Amino acid sequence: MCLRFIGGLAVVLALIPAVASAQPTVVKGRVQDAQDAVGVPYANVQLKGTTIGTAAGEDGRFRLDTKRTGSVVLRVSAVGYDPVERSLHLQAGDTTTVRLILRAESVELDGAVVTGEAFSTGSPAESTLGSTEAVTTPGAAGDLFRALQSLPGVAAPGDGAGLFVRGGDVSETKTLLDQATVHRPYRYESPAGGSFGAVRPFLVDGTTLATGGFSAQYGNALSGVLAMESKDRPQESSRYVNLGLAAASVSLDQPLVEDKFGLRLSGNRSFTGLLFRVNGQRRDYATVPQGLDGSLGLTWDYGPAGQLKLFVFARHNRIGVETTEGTYSGVYRGETTNQLYNLQWTTRARGWTVESSASWNAHTSTTTLGALDLSPTDQAAKLRVDATRRADDWTLRTGGTLERRRYRFDGTVPTQPDVVAPGAATRSIDELVPATRAGGYAEIEANVLSSLVARAGLRTDLHGRAGRPVVDPRVSLSWRIAPHTQLRAAWGLYHQFPELSTYSEHAGENTLGAQRAQHVVVGLRHEQENLLLRAEAYHKPYRDLVVRTGPSRYATDGTGVARGVDLFAKYGSFLGTRFNGWASYSLLRSHRTQPRDQGTEELTLESGPAPFDLTHQATVVGKVRVVDQIRIGGTYRYTTGQPFTPVVETNRSPTGALLPVDGPVGSERLPAYHRLDLQVSYFWPFNRQQNVVVYAALNNVLDRANAVDVTYTPDYAERRYRTTNFRRSVYFGLTLTL
Repeated sequence: MCLRFIGGLAVVLALIPAVASAQPTVVKGRVQDAQDAVGVPYANVQLKGTTIGTAAGEDGRFRLDTKRTGSVVLRVSAVGYDPVERSLHLQAGDTTTVRLILRAESVELDGAVVTGEAFSTGSPAESTLGSTEAVTTPGAAGDLFRALQSLPGVAAPGDGAGLFVRGGDVSETKTLLDQATVHRPYRYESPAGGSFGAVRPFLVDGTTLATGGFSAQYGNALSGVLAMESKDRPQESSRYVNLGLAAASVSLDQPLVEDKFGLRLSGNRSFTGLLFRVNGQRRDYATVPQGLDGSLGLTWDYGPAGQLKLFVFARHNRIGVETTEGTYSGVYRGETTNQLYNLQWTTRARGWTVESSASWNAHTSTTTLGALDLSPTDQAAKLRVDATRRADDWTLRTGGTLERRRYRFDGTVPTQPDVVAPGAATRSIDELVPATRAGGYAEIEANVLSSLVARAGLRTDLHGRAGRPVVDPRVSLSWRIAPHTQLRAAWGLYHQFPELSTYSEHAGENTLGAQRAQHVVVGLRHEQENLLLRAEAYHKPYRDLVVRTGPSRYATDGTGVARGVDLFAKYGSFLGTRFNGWASYSLLRSHRTQPRDQGTEELTLESGPAPFDLTHQATVVGKVRVVDQIRIGGTYRYTTGQPFTPVVETNRSPTGALLPVDGPVGSERLPAYHRLDLQVSYFWPFNRQQNVVVYAALNNVLDRANAVDVTYTPDYAERRYRTTNFRRSVYFGLTLTL
């Protein structure tokens, strides 16, 4: 018995090396955020120099099986974090457990720290929203601009995607992508901006919306700045497919030269006809909204301190919808094409980081409605340079912009803007308006005390059609009054030049100069673990606003004021906590000089509530993981009714046309806006970097017929509300990552 036991033991011992060599080596552990120690979801874990890797789970935990032994380097990366490498020595059959800490990659953008997709900011003036957060916001329809409307300080009058920031018109918010200006940032454009944003969420890496008191780095913007950064070089090959009731898209991320050169391609086709048929809403459209867009991104990291990035974006949309303008009901037809080409160069030398951009943006459109027939084109070429130098206690920024823009206004427009019926008095226009704008700035930010940071900047801008240059001083203070609490105050002057379309239409001899706003902002921000609280009060007086003074006549005679309070509370992070969500509330008072039609060619100017003076706006967004990978979420939005100027009587023109006579400007309001949207999604990871997300949404659950405008019968005797086209509807689809 003893000999048998000894013999068997010898055989087992002899077999151990062979069995061990056949067994895989296991590396497991967790990837955590350095700030709050929570898991970093879906971090990329890879043995450097090989294709062996895996993706961390939702809680940051991972397991990697390999037959590699000996010395290896484990590399971990995630969007928004600096990559980390760890040297390991692997032995066959062993299990190695590691804990890897990732630190947020801080991108300096107007004083805000964009931390991955954590929807957090380093300054109370900005709110940051990642692409994943945007597409999972119920009611946003996967649109970045609609998701931004849930943030405080952004008014949303109706179902459009326009960003009306703190009492400002939608045109007062400037949109940037990799330093390039996106002059037409909306699809299916309207006076309220458009139905959707032009830039899709998954084309961008970081997004910051500045709502007041922002840096001297940004010019030609009265109210807000939306700054976006396109995605950098892909780290690995991925393919994405999205199919839904209204659109289909494909994307490709492909490294071409390891650690040097990468390609991103995407294409999207919109076909809303199916969506409207499923929901029984197609009857309002002569041509359902449809479009095609695509993008190309090439990134070359040519050295440790240099990068070239080319981003190309193009889209084409068209629509035909039954609408009413004044007393005329007809088919509005629109077709637009937008192109953006941008080459960005980033380099670091002698303590300076320099970002340079050369871009070209072109927009063409055709619009017809009754007597209105327009085919404008808008082209802009722009050069921009921003240089930053950082030391331990201070940061210096300086830079400049040179832009050449050409706007051609071609077509037929009614003499009276609200009278567009066929046969109405019109005038023909065919005019080219070129203009050059140049600007520059310098700004320093310094630690005055250990808990006090001050920023002071000065910028100047000159426009070829606006007379003398403008000078904007801007200052701000940020005081850390407790370990997790900051107090902020900001003051500054902000100028914006009139749109070239206004210069084109203007037939008067007077020069239209720059419009001006003054920002005074005081805010408090508290952030601790998964909780973010923010409160801000602001006062924004306007002067030299462009107002219409008659047919083809404008003047910078307008004044106004916007003041209010914004409150914001947010808990958790998407994929980081079981529940996450936010609530925002805005109290706003906005008055402006506006034209009051007298039923003749003469107008009077009168101050009253601005068309976008939405006194109360409240939004609540919540998302919760219910079972495994199933999530449900909801968004509820309430907005005070939008002001409008009623027609109180009529006059006859010499040609016999009936002309409206306005009552007091902004003296009446539409009914209050209510909307509830629900969404459910299921996330299924079925391989290393492969997953599928299936989602379904029920929009406008209460089926509320929200009023969006006022129309009149042909004799102006009866007034009606025009209600939203977006009644209760369902939407579903899937996103596949390969």
